[in-house]
Amino acid sequence: MKSLPLTSGIIGGVLVVGVAGWMIWQLQEPDSTGLAREPVVVVGDKTRASLMEAIDRYLETADPKREKPQVLAALKPELKPRMFCHENLVEVRKKSESQQLVGIAASCEEYARVGQKLLASSQYKNLSLLTVEPNGETYRVIDIQEALEGDLVRSSVREMFSAEGAPRALEISDSDFSALSEENRVEGRKVFGLPPNAEIQLYQPS
Repeated sequence: MKSLPLTSGIIGGVLVVGVAGWMIWQLQEPDSTGLAREPVVVVGDKTRASLMEAIDRYLETADPKREKPQVLAALKPELKPRMFCHENLVEVRKKSESQQLVGIAASCEEYARVGQKLLASSQYKNLSLLTVEPNGETYRVIDIQEALEGDLVRSSVREMFSAEGAPRALEISDSDFSALSEENRVEGRKVFGLPPNAEIQLYQPS
């Protein structure tokens, strides 16, 4: 029998190892497919803007049921602090004839002005699913579900989003949230009449 050249054996071995490695990676890669079954709907720019405006207003308003503390509002109300939020839309699904489910990534920060500085306190970022319904010419939020933290984040996101929406939500990286946080800082400085480069100071309760 004619022997194969050594190089052919090496290439074949590399190919086998490569295929085996790919198969192992496939087995180890966690499933990111979403499990939610409500139909995904495409919304126009006007509807999208109205939905995001309602959600932004809801997130920036203190709600004891959400257990999202606003430290400055509680301890330094005389500073007239505000919560600033920015969001990225992941998807919109039809829940019923009158309600929609809106999946978002959101970053929120609480700011106040002290002298020529922006005072920062409570902050959080998360993936959320909000139930909204028409309210006149706009919308109102009637419920919110937020992704769990730690090792359970993937399972909760899969339950919250559609087959295509869950992978997109899970791809939200620190850079995406950082960009949203930067928008909060820009808006905070502007709202409190500070220059664009005003220093941000973290609030330290005495």
